[in-house]
Amino acid sequence: METAPVISPIESIILDLPPSCLQFCRRYPGYFVIGTYNLQREEEETTESATVDSSAEKKAQSRNGSLLVYRISGEYSPKLSLIQTVSQPSALLDIRFNNECQLNADILAAVSSTGTLAIFQLNDTDQSAPLQHLATSRCDDLGEDVLFLQCKWHPSLPNVVAVTTSTGSARLLHLNEQWQISEYTKVNITNSLEAWSIALSPSKTSEMHASEVTVYCGGDDSVLRYTSCSWAVGDSLALPEEQYSPMQIKGKHDAGVTAILPLDLKDAEGGRVVITGSYDDHIRVFIIHDLYESYGARRVEQVLAENLDGGVWRLDLISLTKEEAEIRIAILASFLDYANSGAF
Repeated sequence: METAPVISPIESIILDLPPSCLQFCRRYPGYFVIGTYNLQREEEETTESATVDSSAEKKAQSRNGSLLVYRISGEYSPKLSLIQTVSQPSALLDIRFNNECQLNADILAAVSSTGTLAIFQLNDTDQSAPLQHLATSRCDDLGEDVLFLQCKWHPSLPNVVAVTTSTGSARLLHLNEQWQISEYTKVNITNSLEAWSIALSPSKTSEMHASEVTVYCGGDDSVLRYTSCSWAVGDSLALPEEQYSPMQIKGKHDAGVTAILPLDLKDAEGGRVVITGSYDDHIRVFIIHDLYESYGARRVEQVLAENLDGGVWRLDLISLTKEEAEIRIAILASFLDYANSGAF
């Protein structure tokens, strides 16, 4: 694998709160949004009675965060400008623009430490406050002690968001016209520990189903799980079905699976290229056949494992180009152990 050259920063900034996630908006490429995560510890002051052991009190934890909207200006000498700060009552674990759907590419989803899904819209006609809040909602069966850890928009249905939780579950959240959670589907790929990552393959439309996708989920138990979800023809508001038993990939990761990147790329036999990142400092490349194409058969092959000398937290595709003799893929990886990210 080729080593990318070191890129020196043109400009750097220090935020008031620790950043946890960052997203560019494809509709307005001059803007990006940062989500922050702030953990506060406060001493609980209690009055001890004479009959109660006055042992040291544990520190109570509370979390808050914010959304920071930045604009990049200047073609030859880019400058960063903080345009807007939107305070949030909970810490933010992940944010995602709906870049998969061109019509809603300005819609941003944000998931929080109290299990809420907040939806915003970015509009550059308002130069001072381009990010507008549309809705915040939650699943009624989850308490505020359950964290949403990661989210991902459905590749073709603009009202569906996939999320993972700190209790190990994966869900598809179905939104109404007001961008609020109206229903949810529990996907049968639950982890035994925290579910750190979730991803959806590019969707396939057929005569039998309006949309078929593979949903992947990685957790702190070092297992990569995947299943197939299908939506009925002509009814994008219907709940999906899992026609086949979910699959597990065990023994390939030595720590939690923190990033999953399925590509719109298949080998000669129809297996999809799926790249994963882990706490164990490695990225791995798998060839995984979608269950709706293998008729439920497990067909998995690991073709690459590369040590990056740092825990891999996020993976994003920069480019994928096909030439006569080769395919070149550029990926942006963010690490847990470094102050900067890397490309390879």
